[in-house]
Amino acid sequence: MTDLTLRSVSDSDDFDAFMATSYGVFLQDPQQDEIDLMRAFTEYDRMFGFHDGTRWVSTAGAFGKQVVLPGGTTAAVAAVTAVTVSPSHRRRGLLSAMMRHQLEDIRARGTEALAMLFASEATIYGRFGYGMAVPVAELSGNVRELGFRPDVQLGDGAVTHVDPETLMASGPELQQQAMMQRPGLMERPRPWWDNWIHDNEVRRKDAGKLRFLLYHEADGTASGFAIYRPKNSWTDRGQPNSELQVQEVVATNHRAYAKIWRFLLDMDLVRTFAYDGAAVDEPLRSLVADQRALACEARDGVYVRLVDVPRALTLRRYAAPVDVVLDIADEVCAWNTGRVRLRGGPDGAECETTTAPADIAISVRELGAIYLGGVSLQTLANAGLVDELTQGSVHRAAVAFGWPVAPGVPDDF
Repeated sequence: MTDLTLRSVSDSDDFDAFMATSYGVFLQDPQQDEIDLMRAFTEYDRMFGFHDGTRWVSTAGAFGKQVVLPGGTTAAVAAVTAVTVSPSHRRRGLLSAMMRHQLEDIRARGTEALAMLFASEATIYGRFGYGMAVPVAELSGNVRELGFRPDVQLGDGAVTHVDPETLMASGPELQQQAMMQRPGLMERPRPWWDNWIHDNEVRRKDAGKLRFLLYHEADGTASGFAIYRPKNSWTDRGQPNSELQVQEVVATNHRAYAKIWRFLLDMDLVRTFAYDGAAVDEPLRSLVADQRALACEARDGVYVRLVDVPRALTLRRYAAPVDVVLDIADEVCAWNTGRVRLRGGPDGAECETTTAPADIAISVRELGAIYLGGVSLQTLANAGLVDELTQGSVHRAAVAFGWPVAPGVPDDF
């Protein structure tokens, strides 16, 4: 790497070149409209990589965001993005150098105690201390088979199609209210909204333009919305066979949620739907009368890395009282290695270093996996990935780290 320089993006033109490299490694053509939207929420000094004096040969970055934690609190998080190494420079240690540099930078900034990322390949980031914490579900089915249970309560308001401007008059506030109910979701300031509803040919693929629904209660109050795109299709015999590709359904109460989904599933000419990005406990799965008709395919979603273990463990709430000493192993961030005592419950927590005997030995990777309550500590112990040193401690800690609501998948970043 003697001919390469590790540096941050310097200016707007440099950012264009940086993003062109990132798009290229992901086998995509750079989309200038998307890059321009990203500028509004990008800090250039957090976008860095190796440069050979002529071009970027690797990239990595992070956005500063706010994430919902168990208990309804929010915390600053480094949303890691654009991690790439050009094919011409693989097997030179560039990825390891960038990941270590980024973790040290996050720690030095002192704002964020944890980082999160989507992994292009599931085997990459575990060695850097990232644990798979948020599974994501893709729901799909034939809409004619997805009637609701007779006891499902539908809102008595109205669902209407609206333009983007009308959605933006109430959508951001509704999303902010609803996201507090589910750990893992992230805030969506206006620049992120602009990117979320941006529509170009690449994003459409072979489907139609984004469409927007807004639900108003009987008194006129907006309490839910949906974003979707239709994929128009007909059979060889001239029968309708269209699909709805759902991007998001958000509601602040269960009646509005059910009414919006009923509107989507009853839409004329539609025969199937797909919703990729659902939580594994998406309420729709409980609404349908025939649960076999609603396919649910779960896979790895978001990975979590605790950069400052004591502070991160203090930020969230716990489902039950917990008092446990953890012996933490962290091969990348040595400052995390050692024993900490965690005491907490539904109202808060404190965590400090200790010399007391450990109850549980755990790696920072597995600690990240259980952090949002979507992966069970007991499951990891059953798999031999966590060592119980005090009998019963894993069970008690697993109950505390769990959460009644599964974590959700935030917007792409």
